Amino acid sequence: MFEAGADGRVTLSVSAWLVRHPRGTVLFDTGMPASFVDGSARTRRISEFLTIGFSAENRVDAQLEAYSQDPGRVDFVVVSHLHFDHVGGLSMLPNATLVIQRREWESGMAVARDADTLHERKDYDLGHPVLLVDGEHDLFGDDAVLCLPTPGHTVGHQSLRVRLVTGQQVVLASDCCYFARTLDSGALPTFGHDLEQQRRSLARLRRLRDDGTTIIPGHDIDVVASMPRTLGANQGT
Repeated sequence: MFEAGADGRVTLSVSAWLVRHPRGTVLFDTGMPASFVDGSARTRRISEFLTIGFSAENRVDAQLEAYSQDPGRVDFVVVSHLHFDHVGGLSMLPNATLVIQRREWESGMAVARDADTLHERKDYDLGHPVLLVDGEHDLFGDDAVLCLPTPGHTVGHQSLRVRLVTGQQVVLASDCCYFARTLDSGALPTFGHDLEQQRRSLARLRRLRDDGTTIIPGHDIDVVASMPRTLGANQGT
């Protein structure tokens, strides 16, 4: 399901990334809905194809507080796309502005309420201020935090390119690239809006990687387990 041609089972990580900039705090994706902690009719439907391991300490608000970040003082949430494991924590970020590609938002708002397991408008249609962007968007105007369109997995999927204070460039790839090996193997999930378009987006990430940018895949538990929890000014802490 997650890697065409592969057999067996795989464990996927679900990540949210906090970016601290002098002009505001940015969260890239928000993880799972709080309702997944205790389970629901929805998680029972999802369990037909996924086993969910999600506890209270995994909630995005608990994770932020562990890093001395008040969830109510997150300024922006950049959403890669509107699947439940990327927007589930929006309800715990009440004062943030949602930054999303226009095509992704319009597609998500066209989804009937509770239409499927991947999209439920109650995850993201919560009354947040919404900044709709078309293509690349420099969030602070200094090339430090750049929304990078990588469509294909969904109609308006985007990644986030962050320029660290060290000068290193990092792209948080989300579901454009599930695993580190995907960059070279090109093996995509068996589902998606437009797999050929996703291959073109993946090729863009590969070129960035080859030019020295660090690509952090969306669901590779081995990458997440081996990398520092903090990158940039306090890297390695």
